[in-house]
Amino acid sequence: MTALLQFAFLFLFALLIVGFLVLGRRKSARPVLLRRIEAFDHLPATIGEAVESGRRLHLSLGSGVIGQADTAATLAGLTAATQVAAQAVVSDKPPIITSADGSAMLLAQDALKAVYRQQNAAERFDAGAARVAGLSPISFNAALAPLVSDEAVAGNVVVGAVGPEAVLVAEAGRRAGVPTLAGSDNLAAQAAFLAAAEDTLLGEDLFAAGAYLGKSSAHVASLRAQDVLRVILIVVILLGVTAKTLGVLP
Repeated sequence: MTALLQFAFLFLFALLIVGFLVLGRRKSARPVLLRRIEAFDHLPATIGEAVESGRRLHLSLGSGVIGQADTAATLAGLTAATQVAAQAVVSDKPPIITSADGSAMLLAQDALKAVYRQQNAAERFDAGAARVAGLSPISFNAALAPLVSDEAVAGNVVVGAVGPEAVLVAEAGRRAGVPTLAGSDNLAAQAAFLAAAEDTLLGEDLFAAGAYLGKSSAHVASLRAQDVLRVILIVVILLGVTAKTLGVLP
């Protein structure tokens, strides 16, 4: 029964995405209005500062491992890193992407290569721009702290499977006067970033990066489908509570 419900949920989600994609491509479709997220509003200024000053951006996917429970957060971080990199590759010092997993590093390399190809600057691609900084959460974040000064970083974008120990990166950025945008699916990490980072993504804002940064029709359709499913779940929960209260359900 549980497997059937999961399949029905995924099927409905896919149908909603396809439906919103079709609606979005109509000429008469109205522009989608997304609620304001200040962290994303401040990011263009950080990217512009990096390009104008000839410094690089540091984009981190966190310490997640592809194929495990934090895969979704790591892929969300990769989406955000790719969108930011697409705007920052024109800098004299291109952005770097760090991760704690070899598979995530290979995906980041492929994403960077695609970005340079789209910018007609494939000759500037450096495979070393995507690197593994450490294999455990502690070693990973300990290695990132000195990177802020060693690589002349103009801004940190730490989005993905990030734990509370990532506050080391935000604190290193604060001391160096480097702004940090941080997003995590870990509640303890979000609390730590609220105190140490300039901009923090709260709750599920982490998974909205593609829609806000790239304005991709697929990402926007996915975001709208998620909103519809939330409403459906809320209605189902309220109906269940009401039925239980009235004694309709055992």
